[in-house]
Parts: sequence; C-alpha cells; structure tokens
Amino acid sequence: MDIKNHQQTAHSPSTLEKIELVPIGGKLADITQTFGSTYRRLDPNKPSPTVTRSGYRDFIHPHENRMLTVRELACLQTFPLDWEFVGTRLDSYSSKRVVAMTQFGQVGNAVPPLLANAIASAIKIQFFENDSNDK
Repeated sequence: MDIKNHQQTAHSPSTLEKIELVPIGGKLADITQTFGSTYRRLDPNKPSPTVTRSGYRDFIHPHENRMLTVRELACLQTFPLDWEFVGTRLDSYSSKRVVAMTQFGQVGNAVPPLLANAIASAIKIQFFENDSNDK
C-alpha cells in the first residue's frame, strides 16, 4: 500500500540533539529554554495534544528520534489513510515566503473529520429529528 504524505523530515544535527533529550511524554521546555510548546515526545498510552499548523516541529515520534510526518499527524486528526494532502509539504519561515498553506498547515488547521461528523450528526438530530417529535 502506498501511504501518501508519509515522508520523514531530514533533521539537522542540532535538531536531532534536541529530539534525543526528550523522554516519552516529555517536552524540551522541561529540560531547556525553548519556544512555546515545540519538541513534545508523544506518549503512546495517552491522548495526543492538539495538532496545530506548526505540527512539524511540535511532536516527536514516541519511539523514534524524529518529528511526525504529515500522515502521522493526519492520523491523529482522524483523517482516513487514503486522504492525500497536496501542495508543498513544508515551508520555511523566510520573509520571502510564497506558500499559502503547507501540507502540515492543512492538517493543523483542519477540523478532525470524526469531530465534524459528530457535530453534523448532532445538528441533524437537533434540526430534523427533534422537530418531528415536538409536533
């Protein structure tokens, strides 16, 4: 099976050094001063924190010394395996940025499909099924 969007990022040596410091369930901010909530190693026995558009630098694989792929983040967001994100996978924070929305950004900005389905189902019940019961 060809799994779309499962390309690992080639990390710099300095990034790998940071990743290697973080224990399962831990975050780099507990070890050294860092920006925001970046470099958090997932605990496979606990729910994931919220996936954001900067997910490529937020989550470390629980057992491998690397950040998660677009596909792995999409799985956390409940996207089906056959869903493909298109466009540029990753973009820099350069002042000459030209990419409107990266694949990582698409995943992080999305409403998780299972959540969207639950909301739609609740709205359907509220508007259509409750109406017939009230009459």
